[in-house]
Amino acid sequence: MELKDIFFIVEKDWYKLQAWATIAHEKDKNEISGLMTAVPQEDGRFKVGDVEILKQENTASNTELDGDAVTAYTMKYGMKYNNPKMKFVWWHSHHTMEAFWSGTDTTEIDAWKNTSFSLALVINLREEYLFRVSFWRMNGLPLEQHIDTTLTIERNKPKVNITSAMSKQYKELCSSPQQVINKWQSGSQAINLWNQHQVTSNQTEVKYGELLEAVEHIQDEFVSGTISHKVFKKQSNALNVQCKNQKLPFRMKVFNENKQELLNIFMCKLPDELIDFDDNNIKNRLEQTSWQNKYGGVYGY
Repeated sequence: MELKDIFFIVEKDWYKLQAWATIAHEKDKNEISGLMTAVPQEDGRFKVGDVEILKQENTASNTELDGDAVTAYTMKYGMKYNNPKMKFVWWHSHHTMEAFWSGTDTTEIDAWKNTSFSLALVINLREEYLFRVSFWRMNGLPLEQHIDTTLTIERNKPKVNITSAMSKQYKELCSSPQQVINKWQSGSQAINLWNQHQVTSNQTEVKYGELLEAVEHIQDEFVSGTISHKVFKKQSNALNVQCKNQKLPFRMKVFNENKQELLNIFMCKLPDELIDFDDNNIKNRLEQTSWQNKYGGVYGY
């Protein structure tokens, strides 16, 4: 599990934080602070909750918790959960300011130094935040590291109400395009895009367009989770075998990355960026022709 996936807060508690920040700003134009717990869950994550404010002194740019109140809170929830792996989260608001760590904030973070790690959260009224994990001993060594990471807000899923009128209108107005070029087969069968014969030079542009469609389909299927990493490898290899058999001057790029690395690549690449060419002259000609066919249109726009 990655650090960004470990900590979460339920929506109700997130908006409780926002409510305290709003009260402090509307009443006195001040910051406000408090404590939360971070309790280990069976799935390995930590649930951040038990939002409370304590006795404190605040200004527009500073907030200071009462020491005795901090002790009372930590004892209360320490006894409640009786879990040595539980942590406490110091949180505070920056009302209309940016969510950032001021010099005063980092001093407070240092005050929570321990033999493992500590947690801190700063929010503002725009629901922006920074969530910091401060590691004080790395594998037993006195090496300190502060990492701002994700605090996942687990929101209640809204109820989707599909009416009979909506279903009727969808059936009347929406249709799916007919699959003409690509024939996608499931299971252990390969992808068959073209007739298996050698391609003449004047067919190259057509085949390039067909390959683009096939690559885009595979890319979309993998990113959406419809096909697994293993199936992606099998289908992309099948495409390249067909390119080789028909002696085409292009093919899909070969990717040896793991699933997450491949997802990161596909999320920021267009299909034509996933194709290799035998030489740049062919690449430039085919990409120019493809662009004209795609964007030229009837009126040449």
